[in-house]
Amino acid sequence: MAVTLDVLQREWQAKTFRPVYVFAGDEPFFMDQAMEALATQTLEKHERDFNLTVLYGRDTDAGSVISEAKRFPMMAERTVVLVKEAQNLKDLEALSAYVNQPQPSTILALALKGKKLDKRKALFKALQKQDAVYLEFPKLYDNQVPSWVEAQGRAMGLKLSGKAAALLAEYIGSDLSRIYHELEKLLAFVGEGGEVSAQTIEEKTGISREFNTFELIKALAIKDADQAYRIAKSMGQNPKNNPLVVTLSLLYGNFSKALVYGALPDKNPRTSAAALKVSEFALRDVARLAQSYPPAKLVRIVGYLRDADRQAKGMGAPHITDSDILHEILFKILY
Repeated sequence: MAVTLDVLQREWQAKTFRPVYVFAGDEPFFMDQAMEALATQTLEKHERDFNLTVLYGRDTDAGSVISEAKRFPMMAERTVVLVKEAQNLKDLEALSAYVNQPQPSTILALALKGKKLDKRKALFKALQKQDAVYLEFPKLYDNQVPSWVEAQGRAMGLKLSGKAAALLAEYIGSDLSRIYHELEKLLAFVGEGGEVSAQTIEEKTGISREFNTFELIKALAIKDADQAYRIAKSMGQNPKNNPLVVTLSLLYGNFSKALVYGALPDKNPRTSAAALKVSEFALRDVARLAQSYPPAKLVRIVGYLRDADRQAKGMGAPHITDSDILHEILFKILY
């Protein structure tokens, strides 16, 4: 059976542990989940004061990690050593000596955020020889996030509609930690077993279905200038929740995907969504943009958005306001 986080969590619930775990990759949310689960599942609460050590890679070295890992437990069955941000350990490979002869009563776990082990080097090879775990967590593609939101919502006891999951995913993006915190807020409001609709999300998270970038994209897709400017005005009145650089990034992503979509030989929703790495829900707006704007216009719009992004970051036009930048880009898109 392939090792996954679900498999490991079942092992931990059954009090089955490996001597060494290394979590790597580009998705910090799953790494944080794994480290938190190890901290709570390996030791009883009263055992943690003396037997749980949490280190940070930037503040320690391999020798200190090994020293902690070789300590014997005090009034407990095991010692647990968690090394967060282990990618900052300059002598990370020196841990291979410990992995080759791990302390039987110790569980050592490393989290390497944004990095993977070099499989040609000693540490990875040592992990393969032992009853250890090396697990990489890749970043989810945009089209995978809505289904993850639905699954996470179900796991937390929420009845989350597909539209609600898509709204959260499209507004927040692939920041799984932030999505998780929003789901926690929703759970506190509706309770376990409660239903969460798009309207619930709008009311309890501050994400407006009417006045946000995704509704702006819908208005641009059907060339509804009045609605587009109405949304832009509302967003400009609340810049904290609608930062211009984020709005421009989302517009750029959708219009550039529309340009690619127009050139796809197969317009089947499933295959198109996979090719563009978006959800089928988000693909609808991309397809509408491709239908409403010819390729030559889409190329110009992508260029306009690049220029607007530079302006929003203070390059070339330091005194222009965010509201003026947004209104100017809307005019260039629509006319």
